[in-house]
Amino acid sequence: MMNIVNIPVEALPVFDYDDFIERMDGDMDLLKEVLEIFLEDAPSLMGALRLAIRGGEKDAMERAAHTLKGAAANISAKGLQRLSTNMQEMIKKDEIVHIEKLFGEMETHYEELDRALRSHLTSKP
Repeated sequence: MMNIVNIPVEALPVFDYDDFIERMDGDMDLLKEVLEIFLEDAPSLMGALRLAIRGGEKDAMERAAHTLKGAAANISAKGLQRLSTNMQEMIKKDEIVHIEKLFGEMETHYEELDRALRSHLTSKP
């Protein structure tokens, strides 16, 4: 498994299929089920984070970023995992002046991930 801490977000895969299939022990049915659950849950996770940022609610921001980080890690979405980690650290250090910019990057990355996952699900048996 890749340690993403010191790797720039741009260098991380949007979706690390090889890592994910290894984590699923090659079980394609499980892979599909986990991806579908992510695709179902992720919009509400992003929405919760968006609302927390707009409301300036640091505890809610931290919880939402942590939950999103875990969800991204579960599917080997390395870039979104790293951005979520960055956001958590920013919140913990009370350095939230640029949080909306970081969230914009997360939204862009999430949209790319969503397209990649949907494409992957429709292209695999």
